[in-house]
Amino acid sequence: MTAITYPSISSIARVAVIGMGSVGAGWSSLFLARGISVRAYDPGPGAEERARRFIDSAWPALSDLGLVSQAQPPHELLSFHATAAEAATGIDLVQENVYEKPELKAAVLKEIGEAAPDRIIMSSTGGIPPSELQAHCPQPERLVVVHPFNPPHLIPLVEVVGGRQTAPEVIDWAMDFSRWMGKVPIRLNAEAVGHMTNRLQFALVREAVACLVDGMASAQDIDAAVRYGLGPRWTLMGSLLTLHLAGGPGGMAGILDHAGAAIEQWWTPRSMPHLSDPLVKERLVKAGAEVSAGAAIHEWTTWRDEQLVNVLKLQRQSRLNEPAIKDQA
Repeated sequence: MTAITYPSISSIARVAVIGMGSVGAGWSSLFLARGISVRAYDPGPGAEERARRFIDSAWPALSDLGLVSQAQPPHELLSFHATAAEAATGIDLVQENVYEKPELKAAVLKEIGEAAPDRIIMSSTGGIPPSELQAHCPQPERLVVVHPFNPPHLIPLVEVVGGRQTAPEVIDWAMDFSRWMGKVPIRLNAEAVGHMTNRLQFALVREAVACLVDGMASAQDIDAAVRYGLGPRWTLMGSLLTLHLAGGPGGMAGILDHAGAAIEQWWTPRSMPHLSDPLVKERLVKAGAEVSAGAAIHEWTTWRDEQLVNVLKLQRQSRLNEPAIKDQA
């Protein structure tokens, strides 16, 4: 049996980006920042104009973070193509970002798998387990989920998830490539609908919706609890380190001995709101207007992306100052 080889990270020069919504355009911004040519496909009306506009708007933030060397994005490296198969011709890597519709992904993955049979396919799916996607791939061992978070050109995290048929070398390659792209990849060892980070964040969203529906607080105050209470700590550390520090000198064991039973009560849902309930939907639409103070979505996203640069710089600096892990041996 012939050993399968995969390209060196530094040899990646042309990437097919299939689907050029905010995720695809975000990935494209990062590829262009690396000097990588992008062969794009998106059948949506005005997709090319929107994508180029997105890249232009993303460039100043990438520049501020030191991720680009050119003053303007190299639009000459970006080309749009009539089909997914055409975009996937003569490339080194495929980045798939189409809508979260299984039948659509199935058709696209079959098309690009046949057009680029010896190339790795990285899927940005936010919740479909990779084993389900692999059922539609001519070479299932080459498909791996590399799931980014909005805005994808700024948020460092990506989840790397292999399916039952993904070659272990492909998972390793995707981890290395993600680091080379400036991302912070985490490897998931088990598949789940929604992967892991979406499940973490939507557990909090579920409780926020329940607090709103139960009338516990206003929409503004519910968001303030996260923004000014939980958020600052979570910029520096995750939930498990937060819990460990809450135990004082006793650490994790101390907090579990002291408050384990109480914590179980706190994390048990008081109620389970359903987003299909018209009354819940009505409350949430009103809450959206309240927390946004009526400002347009594009104004908030522009503000968010500008301020994220400051947060990411602080986070980057804080990581350099983390306490060293002492060798206990």
